[in-house]
Amino acid sequence: MASDRRSRKAEATRTRLIGAARRLVAELGPDAVTIAQITSAADLGTGTFYNYFATRDDIVTAVIQDTVESMGQRLDAMTADMSDPAEVFAASLRQLMGTAVSEPVWAWFVVRIGAAHPALIDILGPRATRDLKRGIDEGRFQIENLPMTADVVFGSLLAAIHSYLSSDRQGDQPAQYAELNLRMVGLSRADAAEVCRRPLPHLPELKEAAR
Repeated sequence: MASDRRSRKAEATRTRLIGAARRLVAELGPDAVTIAQITSAADLGTGTFYNYFATRDDIVTAVIQDTVESMGQRLDAMTADMSDPAEVFAASLRQLMGTAVSEPVWAWFVVRIGAAHPALIDILGPRATRDLKRGIDEGRFQIENLPMTADVVFGSLLAAIHSYLSSDRQGDQPAQYAELNLRMVGLSRADAAEVCRRPLPHLPELKEAAR
């Protein structure tokens, strides 16, 4: 029992550090955050930090892994039963942009790390490539250069999320963004619009995605 309590306390402390680091990275960017800022925001001592992470870079990497990989798993679960590759691609883009409204700290975090850290593409890139390749294989997409197309999608995603966070957010910008990307990969205007009008499924929490 005592070991269970210690384990829960340790996990709660680590979660506090991760949460504080995520908020600071969203505000300042990954290269500007210091250990002192993280421990202060978490209301923990510096010694406690070193019980969990050896360096500042270690916690930044952990935050990226936790934040981005969890989103990737949630998107995988959300789209698992979709039969149309175009819907899989569009729904993922709509959710990624839509999360900027419901979770602005997450969105600013993605914008900040996207410009300075390769982890975003390292984690979500293979998923995007997989979904685009499926569209090619099933005849839904017309793509001549798959790696370049994936790069364009990610570059425009970061720019679109930043613009979305900084705008008045009128209209369904996530659907508009997804529609533009569908047209880029070969769908007609009418087909892309129809796909993006489909109901957007619930984005499951990580514990739901793991079931």
